[in-house]
Amino acid sequence: MKTALGTRRNMALMGIIGLLAGAVGLHGGSAVEAAATAVSVDAPAEVVEASSFTVSVDIADVSALDAGQFDVAFDPSLVQLQDVTDGQIGATEIPVDLWNPMSAGTCRVIVNVPGVPGVTGSGTLAVLHFQAASSATGGSSISLSNGFLNNNLATQIPATWTGDSVAVCDALVISTTAAPDAEAGAAYSAALAATGGNGSYAWSIVSGSLPEGLSLNGSGVISGTPTTAGDFAFTVQVTDGYLSASKSLSIHVTSEDGDANADGVVNSADMTAVERIIVGLEAATAGADANGDGLVNTADITRIERIIAGLS
Repeated sequence: MKTALGTRRNMALMGIIGLLAGAVGLHGGSAVEAAATAVSVDAPAEVVEASSFTVSVDIADVSALDAGQFDVAFDPSLVQLQDVTDGQIGATEIPVDLWNPMSAGTCRVIVNVPGVPGVTGSGTLAVLHFQAASSATGGSSISLSNGFLNNNLATQIPATWTGDSVAVCDALVISTTAAPDAEAGAAYSAALAATGGNGSYAWSIVSGSLPEGLSLNGSGVISGTPTTAGDFAFTVQVTDGYLSASKSLSIHVTSEDGDANADGVVNSADMTAVERIIVGLEAATAGADANGDGLVNTADITRIERIIAGLS
């Protein structure tokens, strides 16, 4: 009996100890702290010099936020903070009570949520409005420091504060003024050029088309062998991954002497084409004047025969 009673007492004691341990785990001591609220800067990777741009200060999974403050730092030789406007979490606006320059390149921002309950969720603490320099290019960090958030019980909310960066670049411009002419049936290669941006370019055609037989690669080189004479208009676009520019260009493809049907080769079909041009069944083509005398007549048929035979 004594043994059984002692066992029951020991079990009861262990239960009490377990409850106390749980209470400590809930209220302090060995408690696992809640994950810190993440506050981060979201800036564009690149902006054009002299342009205006916005940067958001984002906040994730905050609970009962009532107020906060932080300092934002940047390179004043590259970007200048022009304004700070209200953020928003869910449907609740996060008013900016005050923003004030602390020194060159550093401003302090204070936000304050109206009402007693505070706000819970994810969104933006504030929106920063910048102006890029008009005479300097380079990279500027946009960092956060001296950050402090508190909830509606006037208790600090643990938080991590992460910055970002932005590059100020010259405007991206296609510097190619015109694509060189091509000749049907002859190998062709022409490189397009651009300036500005980050210098890492990718090219594409966004409207129109190249002459059949030619293609544009991602590095901006047009190459191949055109098969048809004529004028071909197209629009190219270049991007550095962030900025982009487009331009309308054209390629004039001439016919080889004797290529009367402009198919890129000289053969017996061109003799027939010249015959049809002579008797007025088809309009004259540049290649039909095989001997270059400005006329299309039987002399051009003879010239085409010699070209086919490899005599001239």
